[in-house]
Amino acid sequence: MTLADRSFDQAYHSNHSANRNNDNAALHRLGKRPQLKRNFGYMSMVGFSTTLMATWEPLGALIQAGLVNGGPVSLVYGFILCFLGTLATAASLGELASMAPTSGGQYHWVYLLAPPSANIWLSYLTGWVSVLAWVAATATPAFLGATLLQGLFVLNDPDGYVYLRWHGTLLFFAILLLSVAVNIWLIKFLPYLETIILVLHVGMFFAIIVPLVYLAPQHSAEFVFTDFESLFGWDNRGVAWCIGLLTCAFPFTGYDGAAHMSEEIEEAEIVVPQALITSVALNGLLGFAFLIALLFSCGNLETTLQTPTGYALIQIFYAATNSTKATNAMTCGIVASAVAAVLALLASASRTTWAFARDHGLPFSGWLAKVNSTRAVPINAIATTTLCCMLLGLINIGSTAAFYAIVGVTTVALYFTYIMPVVMITIKKVRGEHIAYGPWRLGKWGLPINLFSIVYSIFISIFLFFPTALPVTALNFNWTVVVFFGVILISMGYWVVFGRRQFHGPVKEMVD
Repeated sequence: MTLADRSFDQAYHSNHSANRNNDNAALHRLGKRPQLKRNFGYMSMVGFSTTLMATWEPLGALIQAGLVNGGPVSLVYGFILCFLGTLATAASLGELASMAPTSGGQYHWVYLLAPPSANIWLSYLTGWVSVLAWVAATATPAFLGATLLQGLFVLNDPDGYVYLRWHGTLLFFAILLLSVAVNIWLIKFLPYLETIILVLHVGMFFAIIVPLVYLAPQHSAEFVFTDFESLFGWDNRGVAWCIGLLTCAFPFTGYDGAAHMSEEIEEAEIVVPQALITSVALNGLLGFAFLIALLFSCGNLETTLQTPTGYALIQIFYAATNSTKATNAMTCGIVASAVAAVLALLASASRTTWAFARDHGLPFSGWLAKVNSTRAVPINAIATTTLCCMLLGLINIGSTAAFYAIVGVTTVALYFTYIMPVVMITIKKVRGEHIAYGPWRLGKWGLPINLFSIVYSIFISIFLFFPTALPVTALNFNWTVVVFFGVILISMGYWVVFGRRQFHGPVKEMVD
């Protein structure tokens, strides 16, 4: 090694050592002891957060919900609304993450910002909902990938294969178990995998959109930008339009996963906010282009929506290419993206569970908060998160609306956790109270951005509890309200019996 090489190597390691010291100092200020390895940098975290969201892929899978409730008008203009609202929320959360870069994320920020008279209870409630949100978020792409595969079975063997919902549940379990294996035994390779997956995520976008644009029969611009549909029983056009927003709102969730990986990121105070904004912006651009291509290429709505595969997306691919093999390849690209998203989601979900257990917010917190000393990962939290995902997936066996229920729970719960800390910091800004900002802040635009984020999030959340179809039956019932408020009731019950004696806010492991 030459003198120049040695100098470069020394400078490189010195810089990384300084970054780690700064990150550890930030954790110490929050009273937390570093326990996890900092494997992620800016590019790997952008890849992680972007593929975790994977906006254009679930947008395609959910498109039929928007087509029947509001139609293209709901999808196009709803997407623009959700994109702008999500950018505002991501910027708001980025400012918070720069102030307190901890895996606890929202519940920790609520504790720091809420009035002392209520901060423990509000932090506790936010923590429970955050765990629910990330469990449901992890289950969603796993369920999507599993049932897309089932749709391909129907397409390839329409006479021989009998579509049974429990088949999809078993495939769902298989995807989750694969993700567990990666998160435990291959965790040190996850940053490199996420960078590669980011390239594939963008590459697959072009590989899929080009055949749609060039091969599919095209609708008119009038249809794409002005057509309204309400095919599921809602007579009120405004309500139908708002319900159709689920298709656009869900793909713009999960970007806060970067915040929950803060304790594994170098220069987290800067990298986390940057990753949040970059991933939302990139996914928004890809998602909008894919949406427009799908709407121009969706063909006859009746044929598309009544496909035996269960997914309008598969029918659109098949109508465009007139080839089973091409449809298989394009759909498998979506499935691969879904599996990649589960890898990242399980990592974030388990860190959220681990962080909340570390602060004694959950049953069996001592066991859940353990970190494997050999692999430096919270194996117990990973296993528990996976088990909860499996239990949530059992809804599929008894209800055809299972996917939309899981999507609804994910979206409502995540939006709740976004609203809480943003409301708290907004109150402080309005009152002119002191705020200990981090190195990344919104400046004079902070308050209007925060206010827009709050109004948008509340508006979206209200309609996620509505049934997607009328009349409501046992099969199409929206289970979102049952699961979400069921967890709220369980958390309140646990608080009364145990929680109020165990949870006193984020635990200070390090004392100055």
